[in-house]
Parts: sequence; structure tokens; C-alpha cells
Amino acid sequence: LTPFLPCTLHKVHNAFRKGLNAYGDDAEQLAIDICQWYGDDAEQLAIDICQWYGDDAEQLAIDICQWYGDDAEQLAIDICQWYGDDAEQLAIDICQWFKSHISQREDCMLTLEDLGLDEEMFVHHDKCHEKEFQVLYLRICQLLSGKECKAQIQFLYKSFVTVVQPGDRVARVRAQMLHILYEIGREQYQFRLRYNGQYLRDAFRLEEYNIEANAVIKMVPLSDQKDDASDLRSMTSALTMNFDPETEKIPSVKSALYYEVKHLDRREKIVRDLHTLMYMHSLYLFLYVLSSYWYSVFWLLGYLLPMWYLIPGYTRIGGYIGNTFHRRLWFCVIVGVLGLTVMAIAIFLSVSAWQDIVADGCPSWTFENGCSRQNIYTGVIFSVHALLLLVTSVVMAMLLFNLRIEIGDVIEKYLVQERDIEEVMKLARSSKLKDRRTAAYELATMAASGDDNKFRIVAEAGLDVLIAMSLCNDEATQEYAVEALSELITIQSIQDNYVEVGGVRNLTALLHSPSARVMQEATRALYTICQSDENRHAMVEDHGLSDLAHAARNGSMETQRLVASIFLELVFNPEIRVQLTTRNIPAQALVHLCKSNDPETLRFALLTLELLAIESSDVVCAQEELLEILLDIPVRMMDKKLNLLAGKILLYFAENNQSREAMLDLVDLKDYLMTFAQTQDPILQKVVVKVIFCMMDSQQLKEQARVRRLDQVLTYCLDNNADRDVWDMADQGLQVIHSTEDTFPTLPSLSTMEKLSMGGKEGLFGSRTSLRSSLSNASSQRA
Repeated sequence: LTPFLPCTLHKVHNAFRKGLNAYGDDAEQLAIDICQWYGDDAEQLAIDICQWYGDDAEQLAIDICQWYGDDAEQLAIDICQWYGDDAEQLAIDICQWFKSHISQREDCMLTLEDLGLDEEMFVHHDKCHEKEFQVLYLRICQLLSGKECKAQIQFLYKSFVTVVQPGDRVARVRAQMLHILYEIGREQYQFRLRYNGQYLRDAFRLEEYNIEANAVIKMVPLSDQKDDASDLRSMTSALTMNFDPETEKIPSVKSALYYEVKHLDRREKIVRDLHTLMYMHSLYLFLYVLSSYWYSVFWLLGYLLPMWYLIPGYTRIGGYIGNTFHRRLWFCVIVGVLGLTVMAIAIFLSVSAWQDIVADGCPSWTFENGCSRQNIYTGVIFSVHALLLLVTSVVMAMLLFNLRIEIGDVIEKYLVQERDIEEVMKLARSSKLKDRRTAAYELATMAASGDDNKFRIVAEAGLDVLIAMSLCNDEATQEYAVEALSELITIQSIQDNYVEVGGVRNLTALLHSPSARVMQEATRALYTICQSDENRHAMVEDHGLSDLAHAARNGSMETQRLVASIFLELVFNPEIRVQLTTRNIPAQALVHLCKSNDPETLRFALLTLELLAIESSDVVCAQEELLEILLDIPVRMMDKKLNLLAGKILLYFAENNQSREAMLDLVDLKDYLMTFAQTQDPILQKVVVKVIFCMMDSQQLKEQARVRRLDQVLTYCLDNNADRDVWDMADQGLQVIHSTEDTFPTLPSLSTMEKLSMGGKEGLFGSRTSLRSSLSNASSQRA
């Protein structure tokens, strides 16, 4: 963002207007960053935005109307909360102006239906002029055509700001989110936190997920079903409020939330009482002057000065305010000790004054000598002030005790506390959807926390329960159950048992789930199984390959990467590799994975296709769509290894008679091969030359190669060769393509060791065509 000016109006102006130049289309990130800059001071943020609009309140209302869309009722409620009592009338007036003037213009592209408004709500507004509405209409069109409007409003409605430390647990973030949801009346909503596509676990710390400052974490709701909300609302106040987290087990996260809210409300009241007591102590500065010990003003002032400076301001919604709120413990200790000292002095002076009064006896009620009015006044003032100081010290001690719990402490304790496996399994067997979902989440958390918990879950028949939960209709329960299974099967003995009871069939069936997260978790569990030599055979049984192909076509990018990894693991097994080459479905799935823009997915798919081509090149060459994908890879990816893999697979197409003719039928073949040659990689240049060599096995193919101007590719390799071998091969290729003889070069096959050494240091698998064939042999064969 550009440097902020002191004026609050310019702060918001710079943040939105000039910040958009740096953020571009990523308005959501801009909005979140601005919120994080303001911190917890959301009220100030709203004030600054209002100041930015200034007197142009109509424009702000129009912007909000367009953003809300059909939810006109919610719009009116929110505008009233933002702008006060007159905001609703203001929004209605603007809509009336729209209906009376703007919507009647010939060039108007908006209607009342577009804004979600009811025609019966409006009447003609006679205070406006046509010129005013023409300006309003043009301004609406200008804002709707840009991206400022969304950036201005988006963060106010959809973004929440939390402030935590890198060493804090994820549960701390969830705790702050629960407090925010409580303020807007949505504390019954269940949600999870996701960062970079990965769901965050409550027990882990933010630094373990590499979450840095100004990070954007998405809050993913679990379910909006009514039964969940009713279960949460049915909790009694005794369950949610009256318990001690120090000695009792926290019954639920909602009870922990209510306990914290009650605790923080008490803190707000204590701080407010301290402010009141401070004002009363300030009054005693003037009362002390009239006493017999007027010099007591100095130590009372020494007590009040640190109190004035260090006393914090606090509200449950806004948190701490003031310049020294971070020294609140210093405040309690310093002011508490000084208060006890001043109280002791006040008690001593009051006792001394009352002793003089008692010694004098006040005969005949005459106010003289020791019974003077000033002496009586001194005794009363110091006695009352000593009592006031005692009350202040007690309140200070209450505040110090209250400060032991900060926001999120109790909720975090509940979220990370260890559960009894028997109680969790009892919830898992419950008939209530909410209980089963909670149990699935608890089992997933326990399974990820250690190997001991994994064996405990299996010992309590948790494996069968999780399998049943993974096949239920609730997507959240499915996701947690599969996540727990994925953690359990990392233990080989548990994995063997799981495969034996037919768990692989359940996982492959989940690949057809409409939920992307369930599909991804099931794919991750299958990848764990396929890493085992003993159990990977279960993957290709029944409809396993078809299910994997479905996931390859319909899964997310992460799911596709896992599917490509599974195919690569499977193809390393000779028996499974033979099965893969006998069916067309795996090859088609791999071709679809090659369309991915994810480099890892593409690399795994190309490696698998190369191994399949070594086993049976006909299966790979039969994929007509794959040819153009391979030729286009240097344009899509700037990765030398991916380009080399694509080039080596192209050699198989060049060797096959039918696919070779298909290559020559491509109009842009010369451009594709030129792209490979322009990478300046010696191996890729040799691949290009070898591909062209393969296209000169007959006079007809040679003629077609000349029509496609493939000699220009050879000329480029000759002029821009990466090493001597490339130059020799390109030179021989030019001689052959321009010759009129009927003899053609024959290319010897590679041995297995030559295939493995083709990729050089990378150790990538090679093809059957040698890139390092003896040029002398080729020349003698042509002769």
C-alpha cells in the first residue's frame, strides 16, 4: 500500500484507491490486509469509510444496495446499524429515486428486480431533479463496471481479523472466531479452518503450518442443518455457565465460550469500577487540602499519578484500549502496593485525629482545641478514604485474579484436551448426527496425535466404526472418518487388517463422492496403501482402476496429484504394469492428468506413461489426444525435466507407423518441434532430430516431412547446436531429407541399461530409440 497520510480520510482513500493498483484483481486480499492493519479497531475502520464518502451518503447506500442483491431486508437492518436511525429512510429514498428516474432512462441497464426491490415499496419522490439522478446513474454504472465497489464493502461483511502469535495453537484462532460469531449471534455454527488447501488441527501450532503474518485463513462451515443448531441451542444455562474449568471437565466448546464471555463481562465491570474509584480518589485531592494534614496531598498524588497513567480501558467487544494497556499487570502490582501504603497512612492519620478528639472529650459540644471542626473533618475524611482505599485494593485483587484468563484460554483448553476413547466410541455409535460428526472429528484428532492412540482406537473396534461412518450420508462425518482411517493405516499391521476386511473397496467407492474434500482424503488414504508392496494389488481389483480414473477426471488439483502418484506407484510393479497395459482406462486417465497445470501432477503422469510405453508402446500411441498434449508441454511448462519426459514419449509416437502419420498430419508440427529445439537442451535437440529421422522411413513420409518444412528445424539445430553430437545428427538429417535416394536410415534399439542412462544424472527412463547411436553405423546402413 502507499504511505498513509495522517488524515483518516486519506488513510482509507489510499488504502482503497491506490492500493488497488498494487493488488490488481485480488480485492479479497486487499480487504483482509486493510482489516489487519486496523487490528481490532473495527469501529474506527467503519468511521473512516464513512468519512471517505463524506456527505455523499447516497452513494454509499447505492453501493451497499448493489452488493447485497436480493437480501433487501438484511440490507436495511445493516445500514441502520452502520449509520443510525436515518439510514433506513435514506436507503428507501435512494431506491425511490432509482425507480422514479434512473430506471426510466433508455440507456439504463438495471431494474428494480436486479436490486431485489419490491415495486410496492416505493412512491414518487418529488424533491429530486432529473440532473441529480443523471449524475447518480452515471456514477452507479461507473462503479459497477470497476472493482472498487466490491473491495470497499467485501471485508466489512465477510472478513474477520484475529491477532495471535506464531507459537499459538490453532485452537486459539478458533477461540477468537467463536467470540466474533457470538457477537453476531452465530455461535452455534460449526466450522473448520483451512490454509493453503490444508485443514488445520486444533492441537498444532501456527508455526508448524508455516503460517506467517497477514496470512489469510479460510473458515469452512461444516453444516447448516437445523438439527445441529437445535442441539446446540438446547443446552441449559447450568451446563454452559456454572462450572469451574480449573477443577471440572469442560462439557462442551459452547460452555467454554459462555464461561469466557461471562468472565470477560466481569472484567469489563471491574475495570469500569476502578475508573469510578479513581475519580473518587481524585476528589480527595481537594478534600485533603482542607484537612489538618494538608501535606497528605503529595503522597495521594504519588498514588494517583501511576494510576492515571497505567489504568487500562477494557470492553469485552473492543478489548483493551489506551497507550499502556499492555502494562496491566504492572498496574495491578504498582497501584496495589501504593494503595495499601496510602491506606496505612490514612488509617494512621485518622486514628491520630480521633485520639485527639477523644482526649479532648468535646465538653459542652464546643468545637475547640482537639475537638475543633477541622480535626473532626480530618478524622472523618481519612477514615472514609481509608475504607475507599481498602475497597480499591480488593477490586485490584479481583482484577489481578481475573487477568489469569485471557480470551481463548478456556476454549483452547477444551479443544486440545484429551478425550476418553470409550466416550468417543459411545458418541460414534449414537443415533444423533451431531454426535457422530463430533466423534469422527475426535477420532481423527486422536489418530493424528500418536501411534499409541491408533492402537487404542483399533482395540476398541474403531476400525469397523470408522468404515461405517465413512459410508454415511453426512459429508463432514465422511471426511473426518476417512481422515482418521488415513492416519490409522500408516501402521502396517493396521493397514493389513484394513485391506483384509475390504477397506480398499470402500475408499475407491468414496472417489465418486460429490464432496471434493472426501474424495481428496480417500485418495490420500489410497496413496498410503499403494506404497505397500503387499497391499497395492488390492487397488486394481474390482473397479479400482475405473474409480481412480473417475477421480483423475473430476477431482481437485490436490486429488489429481495424488492419483498420478498412485498410478506411478502401481506401474513400478511388473504384474500390475501388465494389467494396466491390457486396459485403456488407465491410459485415458493419465492423458487427462497430463492436461493439468500442476507440474507435479504432470511429472508423475508422464513418468507413468513412459513406463507403460516401455511395457507396451501401442497402448500409449493409441491415445490420439496425448500427441498434441506432449507437443504443447514446452509452451505450457518451462521445466526441462518435463520437456525431456515429453520428448522421450514422443519418440514412441515417431516409431509407431499410425501415430507417425498422425504427427505428420499436424499443421503446426514444425512449430511444436521448433519449440523443443529452442530449449537449448542437448538431449531435447537430439530427441527432435531423432523424431524427424523416424519420419523418413519411406519416400512418402520424406515428402510429407519436406512439405511440413521440418528441414528448417534441422537447420536450427545445426546453427544453434548445444553440443557436437547435435550438430552431427542435424547435419546427417539434412542430408537425408534433401536426398533423392530410396535408401533410408534405420535406428537401432536401446538396451535396458541404455534406456536407464538416457536421462543422464536425472536417471529418467529412456525409450527404445537411441539418442547416442553410432553415426558411423547409420551412415554405413544408408550406404
